[in-house]
Amino acid sequence: MSRFLFYLILINMITNMVSITPRILIVGSNTGTVLSLVLALIIGMIFTYILVILFSRFPGQGLPEILNAYTPKWFATPVLLFFAVAWYIAGLFTLIIYTFIINRFLTPEMSMYTVILTFVAIVTYGICMGTKNILYMGEIIFILIVPLIFFIQLKGYMTPELNWDYIRVALMEVNHLPDYSAFTSSLFIVIGTANLVIFNRFFTKLKKPSGKGMALLTFICAYILATTYFLPIGIGGFDSLDNALYPWIMTSDSLRMKFGIIERVVFIFIGAFLALGVVSMIIHWHVSIKLLSSVVYFKKFNWKSYNLTLPFFIVIFWGIAIISTKTVTVYGLFKSVEAFDNFGLPFMLLLLVSCLLLARKGAASKWRESKK
Repeated sequence: MSRFLFYLILINMITNMVSITPRILIVGSNTGTVLSLVLALIIGMIFTYILVILFSRFPGQGLPEILNAYTPKWFATPVLLFFAVAWYIAGLFTLIIYTFIINRFLTPEMSMYTVILTFVAIVTYGICMGTKNILYMGEIIFILIVPLIFFIQLKGYMTPELNWDYIRVALMEVNHLPDYSAFTSSLFIVIGTANLVIFNRFFTKLKKPSGKGMALLTFICAYILATTYFLPIGIGGFDSLDNALYPWIMTSDSLRMKFGIIERVVFIFIGAFLALGVVSMIIHWHVSIKLLSSVVYFKKFNWKSYNLTLPFFIVIFWGIAIISTKTVTVYGLFKSVEAFDNFGLPFMLLLLVSCLLLARKGAASKWRESKK
C-alpha cells in the first residue's frame, strides 16, 4: 500500500481522538464499548481492504469519472451529490469541534468569528490546492506532528496518575453486547480509505494491500482505538469523565512536563491536534468540492475568462459553516455527530461499495463488448 494511503487513513483516525468520538465511547462504557471497538476494527479493516481492491481496478480515476463512465447519469448525479454533502458535513463537524475547543481552552475572550475567519483563510487556500499537493502537505504535517502526539501518549502511559485498575474495570465490560453508537463512531475512525473517491486520481498504480501492510495498519488502528478509549479512563476514572465532552483535553491537562519549556501538556496537545484537524478539514472539503464540481458546473458564470463556480461553492461552504457554528449548541453538536455516525456513515459506506461493484460490472460488460 502507498504511504499516502496510510496518511489518509491515519490522519482521519488521529484527528478523531480529540473530537466527540471519545465521549461517545465513554458513554457506552457500560453497554458494550469494548466489543464495539473489536468489531469496528475487524469490519473497518475488511472495508479498507475491499475499497482499496475496488479502487485499484480504476487506476487514476476518482468516483466521478468511474460513475460517469460505467453507470447511467440518472444514477451517478444523485449519488455524487449525496457523497459531496456527506463529506462536507464531516468537515463541518471537525470545524465546529475545533472552533469550540479553541474558544473554550485557548482563547476564551476571542470572538468566535475571529476563529472561524482564521480557519477560512487557511482551509480555503488548502482546498483550492491540487490533489497531489494536499497529499504532500499532509505528509509533511503528519511527519512533524505525529511523533509529538505519540510522545504525549507515551507520557500518559508512564505517568504515576495512570490507574490500571480503572482500565481493568473497563475491560471487564467485555461481556456486554456491542453498543451501536460506539461501534459506528469507532468505524468512522478506521475508514479514511473512503477519501479515495477523489484521491484515487493521484494513485495511477494503486497496489493491492499486502499481508504485511494490512497487519501493520491493523496494529496501528488497534493501538489508536485502545488509546482513545482506555487512556482517558485510566487517568481520569469513570466519575470525572461522566460530564466531560472532550475527555482527551481533560486527560492531557492532567499531564505535566516538569523540565519542559511549556509545563502544561494541554497546550502542546491542542496545538498538535489543531494542525491535524486543519489537514482533515482540507481533505474533507477538497473531496466535497471536487464531487460537487463534477455534477454542478456553471459554464457561463465567468469573470474575465475565469470561471466562478469554485469560488461560489466556497462562499456557500463558509456561509453554512459560520451560521452552523454560531447557532449549534454543545448538546446539539454531540447529538448531530452521533446521528451522522449512526445513520449516515453506514449508508455511505455500503453505497460506496455498491457503486464500485456496479461500476466494475459495467466495466467488465464494456470490455466483453469490445472483444466481440
